[in-house]
Amino acid sequence: MFLLATSSQSRGHWLWGHELEPLTGYFGEVYASWFDRLGPVVRMRGSLIHGDMLTVADPAIISHVLGKHAYDYPKSPILRPIFERTLGRGLAWAEGDEHKRMRALLNPVFSAEQTRGMFEDMKFCTDRMVAAFVAHVNTRGGDAIVQARDWTSRATLDIIGRVAFGHDFGCGESAEAKQICRVWIEMVDGGMTMGGRIAPLILRNFPFLLLFPIPAIRAQSAVRLTVQGLAEQLIAKAPKDPELIKGGDLLSTLMRANIREHMNISREELLDHICAFILLGHETTAGTLNFTLHALAQNPDLQDKLRREIVSFGAEPTYQDFQNKLPYLDVVVKEGLRMFPPGAHTERVAARDDILPLGKPLRTTSGKVLTSIRIKKGQLISIPTIAINRNNAVWGDGRTFRPERWLTPGGLPDPSESVKGWSQLLSFLDGPRMCIGYRVALLEFKIILSSLIKTFVFHDTGVKMEPAMSPILQPRIIGEKGSSLPLRVTLAEL
Repeated sequence: MFLLATSSQSRGHWLWGHELEPLTGYFGEVYASWFDRLGPVVRMRGSLIHGDMLTVADPAIISHVLGKHAYDYPKSPILRPIFERTLGRGLAWAEGDEHKRMRALLNPVFSAEQTRGMFEDMKFCTDRMVAAFVAHVNTRGGDAIVQARDWTSRATLDIIGRVAFGHDFGCGESAEAKQICRVWIEMVDGGMTMGGRIAPLILRNFPFLLLFPIPAIRAQSAVRLTVQGLAEQLIAKAPKDPELIKGGDLLSTLMRANIREHMNISREELLDHICAFILLGHETTAGTLNFTLHALAQNPDLQDKLRREIVSFGAEPTYQDFQNKLPYLDVVVKEGLRMFPPGAHTERVAARDDILPLGKPLRTTSGKVLTSIRIKKGQLISIPTIAINRNNAVWGDGRTFRPERWLTPGGLPDPSESVKGWSQLLSFLDGPRMCIGYRVALLEFKIILSSLIKTFVFHDTGVKMEPAMSPILQPRIIGEKGSSLPLRVTLAEL
């Protein structure tokens, strides 16, 4: 069906329309319930003075908006300012020809060959984090309650520092690493408050308020300023002689482009790229890792199965081993990314009048059958990635963490029923704006997860958790403030 309705088929809240409801409680569940009851295209009422929006899970629409006509559907006016304040005017912010230029410059940095060359640094950073983690648990008698994010982000920040910039964050112990983590957590926790949730809805309707010192805006800017200070140091240390910056890493690539006038890379853009990749390069992977560890703690039989595969492999896996010789690790990673995509929601706006194709005909409340939907310029399209990845109409038991679905014959959706992204998922989006670093993310995810599961046993603490968006998917304890993911950890018996 194609309805103007929420779960109660109402006009929504008198002030917030249908926009606030999905942001409250378990993120993605409201969208998922709409798709279950109303079908893959739902018209929702916007907040305040904003017009109606389309929330979509239809694969044909998503392919049209994110793939074939991606540059006709830029990010919404509320998302771009958030990216600019937090990450700067880099790849995540750019649109149109500017995005094409940046993507062409940066694609070689994240090629399959270049990613293979990052393997040893990734392994070194992971081993260093695990050794510190073991020492931490041992000082507590071999049994400790820990915040998962405190350890996963150590490794991912270390990795992006070494592979992209030749910089050592000291396994999270350096002064700049601690400062980055502190301001990031402050921003995340601020976004989980009621004020943090409604601020984007207000700014969507009254963008001039961006000029005022709203706490959520100040927190986003503080993150960027903190990382920009480190970026300035990295640029100052980088050699200016082109003969000495022939490397394929991100900093060398950016420095070369900055030196060569025809590349048109300003110092400001160079700084913004560094800021974006330091933040996105570690927090996104760490976030999905945390949720996956929690899911395995809740399913000890699955965790034991994964541990047996890793331990029985014997030797330390090589780069190639991680590609094709650890099948259960592979499907656990896929299921973690399916259930817990870091970018759990995105929005696009039509830059022109258009006709959206439908994968299957829809029937409106008036009884009319639609095979396409005609939209006007300015139409906002909401794409709740987490709900699409979990859509029961596509995945059956979509809200269940079940890695075996990837190994069972017939366990995956028919390709015609699912989105066209990586592994039939939207975890890395799709089309020209697909995550440029997805290969890096997958490799470090496998290396860190396998090392942690081989070394530790993760136990559920029994606290009730739910995911929230701020600004990426974050764990929180129901009824408490801020992000938190406590896990009980003991050493594995090898």
